[in-house]
Amino acid sequence: MNRLLAVPVVLAGALAISGCNDSSSSSDNDSGPVSQVRIIHASPDAPPVNVLVDDEVAVEAADYKQAAVLNPEAGSYQVAVEGIVPGGNVTVIGPVDFTFEENVRYNVVAVGEVGGIAPVVFEDEPGFSSSDEVRVRIGHLAPNAPNVDIYVTAAGDGDDLSAVDPLLVDVPFETVAEPVEVIAGDYRIQVTTVGSADPVFDSGRVTLPAGADLFVGAVQNTGANLTDSGASPVSLMVVNGADVSEIFDVDQGAGVRAVHNSANAPEVDVLVDDVPTLTGIAFGETAPAAVLDGYAALAGGDYNVKVTPAGATTPVVLDEDLTLDNGQGYSVLAVGLIDDADTPIEALVLEDSVRSIATQASLRVVHGSTQAGNVNIYLLPEGQDEIGNAEPALADVPYKAVTDYLPIPEGTYNLRVTDLDGNVAISADNIGLDNGGVYTVIARDGEDGNGSVLTDFGLILLDDFITAI
Repeated sequence: MNRLLAVPVVLAGALAISGCNDSSSSSDNDSGPVSQVRIIHASPDAPPVNVLVDDEVAVEAADYKQAAVLNPEAGSYQVAVEGIVPGGNVTVIGPVDFTFEENVRYNVVAVGEVGGIAPVVFEDEPGFSSSDEVRVRIGHLAPNAPNVDIYVTAAGDGDDLSAVDPLLVDVPFETVAEPVEVIAGDYRIQVTTVGSADPVFDSGRVTLPAGADLFVGAVQNTGANLTDSGASPVSLMVVNGADVSEIFDVDQGAGVRAVHNSANAPEVDVLVDDVPTLTGIAFGETAPAAVLDGYAALAGGDYNVKVTPAGATTPVVLDEDLTLDNGQGYSVLAVGLIDDADTPIEALVLEDSVRSIATQASLRVVHGSTQAGNVNIYLLPEGQDEIGNAEPALADVPYKAVTDYLPIPEGTYNLRVTDLDGNVAISADNIGLDNGGVYTVIARDGEDGNGSVLTDFGLILLDDFITAI
C-alpha cells in the first residue's frame, strides 16, 4: 500500500515583508484585507528556489515537490522565482506583476524543465470546510508525459478501465482542471495515455479525508526503482494547504542496496526477513550495484535485515529492523569492526536521492573510516595538487557523519582528506563531476586481505561515479 510521504517546507524566518504576512484574516488593525498566495515547486530537474516578493525573499530554498503559503494584504506585487545554483542565484520566473484580491487564493506552480520553466497560475477560494466531503483539483504537471486520461474510481474498482468513463479526457501538460467535491473515502486514481485502457500510473488505495482541500498534480517521478522496475514515469504530488505528500505507483516499491564497509569482516550475505537476498558481498563492494538507482526492489513496509558470513546463517553480525517507504532508495552500510569495543560493527542506513539537478553536481560524503578520526575534506580545482591555503569544503567531520547532497559546480577536482593536523589520509585526483550527476563517496579503512585493518585509507564510490579509485 502506498504511503503518503510528508515533505518539509522551508520558509523564510519572517513573511511580513512588503505587506506579506502569515495572518489569514484581516482582523489586525494594522492589516488590510488579506489575500492568499500558494507557491508550488514542480520543476523536476530544477534546484531549490527562492521566491521574491517586491525584491525581498518571502520563501527560502523550496525544493522540488514542496509548497509554501503566503498571506499578503490585497494589492499589487512583483513576484519572481530564482534558482539557487553554485556561484550565484539565477532568476527563472519573472519578475511578474500580480494583483492579489481579497479572499482569493492564487496558486503559482513552477513547471517544466530547466531552460523552459514557466508558471502555471490558477485561482480558487480558500477556506473549504465540510464534515463529509473533500474538494479535489487535478493538474497535469509532468513534462515527460504526453496528453493523458485520468480515472478516479472507488478503491476496489477500476480493474477494467474499458468499462469506466474517465474523469478527465485528453489532458495536456500545464492543464489544471476545475475543482470537484466528492464524498470523503477511499479512492483509486489511474492515469492512461489518451484513449488507452492500460494504466501508466495506478495509485492503489488512497484515502481522501473529509474537510481536505486537495490539489493533486501528476509530476515527473524522481523516486527510486525507475531504472529496471518499469515504474511509472509519473507520481502524484498531493498538496493540502502548504503540506505536501507524494503517492507513487502501487507497484514501484522501495529500493535497497548493501555496502560492505567493515574492513575486518569476511564476505557477507544479507538476509531480508531471514531470506538470503544479497549474497557474497566482499569488503568495499556494493550489492546489487553501485550505480545510481541500482537497487533491489522491496514493497514498502517493515522488514528485518540480518548480515551473516557468506553461505552461513550464523553468526549474525548485524540485525536491524527497517521501515521502507515506496519510491525511496536506501543504502545500508555495514560500518565499524568485528570484535572492536570502540567502533563495533553496525548498520548505517542512508536515504538516497536519485534526482538529477541540471544546474549542479550533487555530492554526498560519508565518513566510514574507523581509523581516521575527525577529518577535513578538500575539493581542489584541477591542476592544484597541494592544499596550501585552501579552505576545506567540509571541516572537522566525525566518524559516521553523512552530509546532505552538496551542490557542486561542474568540473574536475582533486580530493584530499586530511586529519585535523593537515596530514593527508586520502588523495584522489581528476574526479569529474557533471551537472545533473549524483555522487556518493564513502571514506573507508584499508585492509591487507587477511582481516587486518590498515591505515592506507581508501574510497568506496557509488551512484554516477563510474570507475573505482
